[in-house]
Amino acid sequence: MDLTDFLRTGIYLELKVGLSEKEIYSILQKKDLGKKYYFDKLNKSEGFSYFYNSLEIMVVDSKIYSLGFDLARHPITLLNNIIIYSETSFELIMKYLDIANIDWFFEKQYCYSRELTIKTEGNVLIGCVYDKGNYWLSKFKTFK
Repeated sequence: MDLTDFLRTGIYLELKVGLSEKEIYSILQKKDLGKKYYFDKLNKSEGFSYFYNSLEIMVVDSKIYSLGFDLARHPITLLNNIIIYSETSFELIMKYLDIANIDWFFEKQYCYSRELTIKTEGNVLIGCVYDKGNYWLSKFKTFK
């Protein structure tokens, strides 16, 4: 699953934040998306997520609220040959973004949770967490 264009544009498989729920079904078939995972089963109006391979499509108010990739479930690639795992170092991520010619900057540092976030030109957030000796990439995600 190559995310080079996603990091540049924030768009994956023609899906982007703000598209209507109906537009999702013109891009991906309902059978491929599977069931809806509601945030609150007792209050289904709060929204839900679809999972398509390692892509999470969050829908709130009948629109795509966010698109995200869980590297713990499946590694991703850049430039069709650079494999990124949840354990890939933050230094390598910065190097790979430069190799792929993707503009980026540090978004913010959360000292209390030891998370550092990079934001790419496509408004995609790449989060890195270091906590109690454990390191992992926590997200490749774009929001509304």
